[in-house]
Formats: sequence, C-alpha cells, structure tokens
Amino acid sequence: MISKKSIHTNWSLLFVACLIFTCYSCGTDSKKNDTGQEGTSNSQNIPDDFTVRIQIGGNTDGLNVALSNSAISSEILNSNVHAALLEMNPKDFSLRPYLATGRPIIKELDDNKMSISFEIREEAVWDNGTPITAEDYAFTIKAIKNPKTNATAQRSYLEFVEEVKIDPNNPKKFTVISNTRYLLTEEVSSSVAVLPAYFYDAQGLMSDFTISELNDPANLDRLNKDPRILDFANDFNTNYSHTPKNIVGAGPYQVTEIATHQHVKLERKKEWWGDKVDVDYIAAYPQKLYFKILDDDNTAILALKEQEIDVMTYIPEEKFLDLQKNERATKNFNLYTPDNFAYRYIGFNMNQAKLSDVRVRKAIAHLIDKKHIVEDLCSNLATPINGPVSPLKKHNNKNLPEIAFNIEKAKQLLAEAGWKDMDGDNILDKNIQGQQESLKIKFLYPQGKQFYKDIAQVLKDEAARVGIEIDMIASEWSVMQEDLKKRNFDLTCLGWGQGPTLDDFKQIWHTESDTYDGNNYVGFGNQESDKLIETIRVTMDEAKRQEMYFRFQEIVADQQPYVFLVAPKLCIAINKRFKNAEASSLRPGYSARLFQLNSPK
Repeated sequence: MISKKSIHTNWSLLFVACLIFTCYSCGTDSKKNDTGQEGTSNSQNIPDDFTVRIQIGGNTDGLNVALSNSAISSEILNSNVHAALLEMNPKDFSLRPYLATGRPIIKELDDNKMSISFEIREEAVWDNGTPITAEDYAFTIKAIKNPKTNATAQRSYLEFVEEVKIDPNNPKKFTVISNTRYLLTEEVSSSVAVLPAYFYDAQGLMSDFTISELNDPANLDRLNKDPRILDFANDFNTNYSHTPKNIVGAGPYQVTEIATHQHVKLERKKEWWGDKVDVDYIAAYPQKLYFKILDDDNTAILALKEQEIDVMTYIPEEKFLDLQKNERATKNFNLYTPDNFAYRYIGFNMNQAKLSDVRVRKAIAHLIDKKHIVEDLCSNLATPINGPVSPLKKHNNKNLPEIAFNIEKAKQLLAEAGWKDMDGDNILDKNIQGQQESLKIKFLYPQGKQFYKDIAQVLKDEAARVGIEIDMIASEWSVMQEDLKKRNFDLTCLGWGQGPTLDDFKQIWHTESDTYDGNNYVGFGNQESDKLIETIRVTMDEAKRQEMYFRFQEIVADQQPYVFLVAPKLCIAINKRFKNAEASSLRPGYSARLFQLNSPK
C-alpha cells in the first residue's frame, strides 16, 4: 500500500555487480502463482539426483556477494545462495516480494529525504532456524559501508542509505531512510543480498556503529584506525569468498565445492524457509546446480552437443547459428535469442600517455567497421551502438555522432596529434616527455572468447594500415581482472551488462570509481560528467533527467573512452528435458532453480 504522499515506482531491478540481484521465474508449480491460482505439478516428486549442469566462462572473483564484481559470481549466487527483499517479474519487469511480505511503503520526507518501509516474511529463517530480521539487513548495509571492506563498487550504490530504523515492536519491520530522493531507491534498497549477522559478525564488531556514523566523511580517519572496523574488514575480506561452508545466505542452495578452473557445486538445502511460502516463484526444484567452468567457446559448444552441460548462455553468434542448423542440437536443446540489455566495447586506458589525446582515441575508433562486426562477427544477431545506454531504453540518445569506418580520417587525426614515422619502420612515433615513443599498443582480451579475439585481430589489421602496432594479449579471466584493476593495459575489449531500468552511471563512469576496486577502468571523467552523474541520481523529474542523460552521453561521445561496438542478442541453449525453463532478457537469462523435469516420453 502507498500513502497519499508516496512514490511507488514500476521500475525494475538494477543489474550492476553482485549487489543488485537478478531473480526471476516463469512457470507454475503446486504453489500459487501471481494470480493466486494453483499450479499443476507436485514439487514433492523430485528425484534426488535432479541436477542442472550450467556452463560458466571462467573462475569467479570469490563468492562473497558483498564484495564480488564478477558476473560469473553473480550468476552462481543470485537467487540460488542468496535472497533479496524483492525480485523482478521477467514478463513486465515489475518488482514483487521475495523475502519481504510485499512492496514497500515509500514516503517523501522533509529535507528532500525519503523513507522506504519493509516487512520480512514470518517464514523467513536462517539455516540455524533463527529468524531473518531487520538487524540482518542493517548489518549487511554496515558491512558494505565499512570503509575497509573491499566493497567499493557496492558502496557507491548505497550512498543514499542514511539509516535503517527497526520497529521496536516487530524485529521483522524496518524503514530505510534515504538522504535524498534517489531515482532507484526502491530498486537498490530492496535488492541487497541480506546476510546473517550471527554468522558474518559473530563478535558483533559492527553492532556498535550506526550507518550515519559510517557515512560521515568526518569520521573516516577515525574509522580507518578503529580496531573493530579493521578486524571485521580483515575477516570479511578474507574468509567468506572461497570456503564453501563460509558462504551462507537466505537462498535455497548451499555451496558445497569450489574447484578452481573446474567447477562450483551447489546443493539444495533439506530445510529452506521458502518451502513454507505458498508462492510459485519462491521455489527451488533441482537438488544440485553444477556450474562447469569452460572458458573456451569451442570446448563449451562441444560439451553442449554431447549433453555434458544443460545450459549455456552468451553463446557466440556464429556458433549459435551453427547450433540452429545442427540436428542433434535442435533435437536436444531449445535455442533462444531474447533481447539483451548488455553491450560490448573496446576500452582505452586514458591514463596511458599514448592514448591520453582524444584524437588518438578517435582515430582508433575510425578503424572499426561496425557493419562488418554486426554482419560477419555477430551473424546479424546484434545492433550497432554509439553510447553507454542500451538502445532498448527510452533515455538512449539516438542523436550521438556515429564514428564511421574511415582509414583516411584516422590518418588525419593521428597526424594532428603529432604522430609520424620518424625511423622508417612503418610505425608512427612521437616525442613524449623528451623520449621518442612508437605507437605500439597492448590489446588485452579474455582468452577462449572468439568474439573478443576477432575484434582484436580486426583492429590489429586495420591499425597496421595507419602505422599502429597492436600486440594481442589473451588472458585468463582472473588474471585479466587483476590487470584491469591495476590499470595494466592499453586497450581492452569486454562487455557491460545492464537491466531494463534507469541508469546510475556512478559505478562505471564517475571519477570516484577510478580506483582499484572501482569499475572506471579507463579513467574517464571530468567535473561536468561527475556533476551530471550525481544530479541524475537524485532527479525525479523525467524531462530534466532525460536532458541530463542526453548531455552525459554527449560528453562520453566527445571524450571517446570506449569504442562502443554492439548490443548483442542473448543467445541461450537450454536442454529440452526441462520444463519451466524459458529464457529471459534478464541476466543471466535463465533461472535454474525453477527448472522442472519433463515427464518421460
């Protein structure tokens, strides 16, 4: 319910890092569905060996949901190991209750603040039988806001949380006080993975601190020296990412095995609070989820054809078309291509001297033929893009200039930037800080990923025509992540996932995120772009916000921190032995916990 002075948005969940959850379901069971009608199957008749085998493209960066920045970790943890207050309906992208009893009551307060009031389900308990309460939610916020935990990316999304007020008469009721009218208040506050305080903070080290105290910059020096802050952060950063028994959440599954370069295994809990809730999407049917690490596309496709895996997402487009023509594949798998809110890009390390001049970055952008990428590398299963907002979104600026494939323009821009061949080796040179430097650039990309390798090769070939030498470096994903964090690259080629919500650009584009734990790997940003990011976050007026969204995208286009490539379709294969297993546009594109077995034919 909403008071007269309330805001009840219909925005869907934000999908960034692991803080923001992607929980969804599509079918029915013996519980009630969204309309209150009964489903058709009986969840009690499930074989003990019911396992779903899922391909993932590399190792995780750890399985602490509050610290991870990895989409792979998110795929494993979200809605499987952990649970949030609300989840997303995959059909209309609306929010619906999960841990919470319903959508929150949201009120406007004085001083431009907001309150968001939740109640946690009575049935919701931890694995030890103790209730999941508001104290657990407040603890989770404090753990992320502890300045010494490695949760930099997540902290930026929770800046608006000023305090969590717990109802003195009901430990499951609480109100989040927002210090501003943040545009994603409901989405972000409801999507936090609630962690058990009794387990992650057995000594109660964070209990003496208030959220307001952790927020105040004036306290930072004192907090950074406080032994309670330091001891908690050291324990939290170190001990809850790689040991299965130390990864505890409110979801239906427990991590049982982590084998680097091989797999991550989850097993369904014998007793899970969700089994007592009469709602169809609060369910889990497979007894085991087996995430098999196959970082080479060819190996993964072979495993799929041999039915060694049941689910594969982000299938390279060319290989997906081959699957559609393969009789064995189409016999055993449903093949889906839902729209995808993600995009792929080439990123420049703008702090590298050779790439600090925007003319060099624009010259390299002119070496990319997007028509070739869409038609030949993506088999027409992608859309060319020019900016950081999905073309599926209303606030996408469709008037951004297109950087056309133009070799002569690239040569012109490089000459204007002072680059010329000084020694006759067909590689451009320039005096930088008193030394002659050749325009030799390292291109870092994830090994085993054909698309990124192809992009690197295409750029290498075209760059040679204008006097740029590119060294292609394929890197194992965990090693590459560390190189990105340390800014140990010149160029990189990757993708960002988004959800169907309004965009908060802070994590990727604000200068405060240009840190080891931040995601502004390329070093983008100036005073105007930072101000726009900050103002967009708190602007509720759609017309004004749209204007700022457009201006921000113009600045990104002017500065060329990325070459924006394509927004691909999400190519997914799911074994036909499952029902209730349709694909979705929401990352990761499926919900394995809701898969059910088809009846034998």
